[in-house]
Amino acid sequence: MKYLYYILAIVVAITLLSLFFLWPEQKIPQKDVLFTINGQNYTRDTITSQYSKFGYHSDNASEIIDTAISRELLIQEAQKQAIDKEESFKAALKDYYENGLIKILLDRKNDAVQIEITDGDIDRYISFLNTLVSFTRLDQIPKSNQEAAKATGISTTSPFNDLALPVKLLLSSLSPGSFKIKYDTGNEQYAIRLDKIQPTMNEAGSAPDRKKIRRILDDYKREQSLNEWYTDLRNQASITIQKENH
Repeated sequence: MKYLYYILAIVVAITLLSLFFLWPEQKIPQKDVLFTINGQNYTRDTITSQYSKFGYHSDNASEIIDTAISRELLIQEAQKQAIDKEESFKAALKDYYENGLIKILLDRKNDAVQIEITDGDIDRYISFLNTLVSFTRLDQIPKSNQEAAKATGISTTSPFNDLALPVKLLLSSLSPGSFKIKYDTGNEQYAIRLDKIQPTMNEAGSAPDRKKIRRILDDYKREQSLNEWYTDLRNQASITIQKENH
């Protein structure tokens, strides 16, 4: 889900940039004209407003005007070639609309997620550092810890510090014998059971950065919450995938 979110942001940015160069301007009063290109008038307010929205800032008026003229020349040439009438342009508008809807939805959902990271959460993560952990990725998702205790799967024993961050974050929230469901991008989900925690002979390094750990835990819990929401959304939907005819 996080990967999908990043890709969506990139697509929206590219589409927005395309529209920036191709969107036609409205007619403006003659008294407000800043410059004219091929009979098309432009005002200072319109130009400065448009450029500030796209993160362009300059105190040099001639620089703004020169850049605006370059932009408007490209727009006029694109319209002269009837690019704004092409199906690809119409498709770009449709993509921008749909991507905009998705982005607003995800932004609102992310803002609505309430995450609380306690000192106990941080202490628990720190307690796993420099330990040897044994865990099992279960073949099936159990309904209870009692069912999980009897479940089979692929077992792994590894120094906690050597594990991938998502696995460390998941394991640090467990006690031996308990399990948790991990939600990944799309509809994939699986259960991991913590089997054993053992101390190692490795010497402890510098004191852990609690603020950094808090941020990591917050990001992880937020991502898992969004992934769980998306999985529920998909499970509740009626989806039919037609088989290909060979």
